[in-house]
Amino acid sequence: MPSIELVCTDQSEPLEFSDLPFALVADTELVSHRTCPLFRRELSGLRGCIYHIGNPQCAAPGYQGAFFAYEVLSSESRERQRRRFFEVAPNFQNGFRCLVRTLLDASPVHSVLFYTDWQFGPTRAFRGGRISESSFWQQHDSHQIRLNACYTIQRDG
Repeated sequence: MPSIELVCTDQSEPLEFSDLPFALVADTELVSHRTCPLFRRELSGLRGCIYHIGNPQCAAPGYQGAFFAYEVLSSESRERQRRRFFEVAPNFQNGFRCLVRTLLDASPVHSVLFYTDWQFGPTRAFRGGRISESSFWQQHDSHQIRLNACYTIQRDG
């Protein structure tokens, strides 16, 4: 069950989103939905609000199951066995881009920690460092953003 999570750095109160094509849960406590998160060290050094992305059905009233983002990944990203990469499914890309841009604008330091954590992803975690928003999307579109990786996305300019 893959987790996709973003931390809006130094944000004091989470924003509400009502028109995204996927489920979204926000919190002021920076705790991953994964029991043993790969990026615990990165989370412990931050302040802000965390946004957990989930499959659309996770947003259904009364939903009681696990919160995960398998359907948010493209089929190629989900099915690739070697050299796994992170790619948002086409029907979720506009919403995901909007979310990232809105969080970059909402962060007082214009910074968002983005990470994925999937038990079926690569066994080694990758720390991608700081990356501009435009570079993140260029790398996303060319399948260079990894699964089980974290990146600090910063607003362009």
